[in-house]
Amino acid sequence: SAALAWVGHFPPGSLYGHLCQLLAMALGDRDPLATAGLLAESLSVTMRHQLLAIVHTRARKKRKAAAAAGGDISDQLQGLSLDSQNSWDSQDSQNSQD
Repeated sequence: SAALAWVGHFPPGSLYGHLCQLLAMALGDRDPLATAGLLAESLSVTMRHQLLAIVHTRARKKRKAAAAAGGDISDQLQGLSLDSQNSWDSQDSQNSQD
């Protein structure tokens, strides 16, 4: 319990999940409600950290793709206009200048 209190404020994913599982195993049948709560906490923290890792990977890939596609976003936005015909002309003229 003391170890859980030490890491409870900012839990590292795998450590916190394992700690909750160990405490749940230690409690066992003596307190089924606390055991269920600890197991649920373990799963929620693990899933949250996995989701954050997935989101971070996807964001990094999108930034990489955007950098490879056209460089700075301000350069891409510079050629836009409200008139669709003019925006195509301005993009064509920018592409021909490059």
